Amino acid sequence: MNLGIKERLMDALKSWGISQARAAREIGYSPSVLSAFLKDEYQGDVQKLEGAIVQWLARQTKARERKRVPIVQTEDLRRITNAIQIAHVENDIALIIADAGAGKSTAAEYYYNQNETTTIYIKVFSGMTRRMLVHEIARQLSIDIMRVSYNMLIKNVSDALFERNMVVILDEADYLQNDALEFSRRLVYDLGQSGLVLIGLPRLKHQILNLRNDHRQLESRVGVYLYLSGLTKADAFYIAIAVWPKVDKKIVEAIYNVSKNDVRQFVKIIERMQQTMQLNKVSEPDADIVETAASLIMRRGGQAA
Repeated sequence: MNLGIKERLMDALKSWGISQARAAREIGYSPSVLSAFLKDEYQGDVQKLEGAIVQWLARQTKARERKRVPIVQTEDLRRITNAIQIAHVENDIALIIADAGAGKSTAAEYYYNQNETTTIYIKVFSGMTRRMLVHEIARQLSIDIMRVSYNMLIKNVSDALFERNMVVILDEADYLQNDALEFSRRLVYDLGQSGLVLIGLPRLKHQILNLRNDHRQLESRVGVYLYLSGLTKADAFYIAIAVWPKVDKKIVEAIYNVSKNDVRQFVKIIERMQQTMQLNKVSEPDADIVETAASLIMRRGGQAA
């Protein structure tokens, strides 16, 4: 066994704050194998395991050498968090609509992280039913769901919401089943008298306004409506200088011209640029790096950037 590798691994886990279990999964082995290795008790192919550890350490080191794109207080982030705050403080319903890549989820998660004790954040999945919704809210409220009837669980959840001054954020709410969407209004807003935030693609607005879906009760109760058109050039510049304080405006414009108003693509291009700069040992981005990074990003319509 190479003691240097063992010591490097232990130092990395401590300095990076990574658990043995997580490291084992990322290395490709079970936690018990990694534990045995660190105790000098592993009876398998030590050389192969050490090779996997060295590769993992190299990947982690490279990842940490890149400066992560931080959450920047863009105008859209301020508008989203303000809409959520209004719903929260005034126990109202907010409807936030934007296309994919506009930063809706980032802003919602940012609000949640700032208000964890009074915010329920749910990333809705396709076909989520009203029962699933109730169970998830109950779980986040630490309400027992075992041996409790469904109707009693609804009462327990609505009572808890009423007592705790909560806001419930349903991200990608357009994936809720139709009756679950209407039920969210009944459970959170009517019974729980709490704030409800529905975030989704433009189709969510059409779902609510479509008379065949019978969401007139929900539509009439929406107190805050926010439509986002996407990343502006000004906000793009703020994001870029958070990574490269002395970045040339022409470089930012070049990135923006590829990503347009899609903040997610803008950030991804910056991340690919950092990888390219790292490989080429370049400290400041240039036009060639933008072009190389953009070629690795898929754009709408199936064309590469």
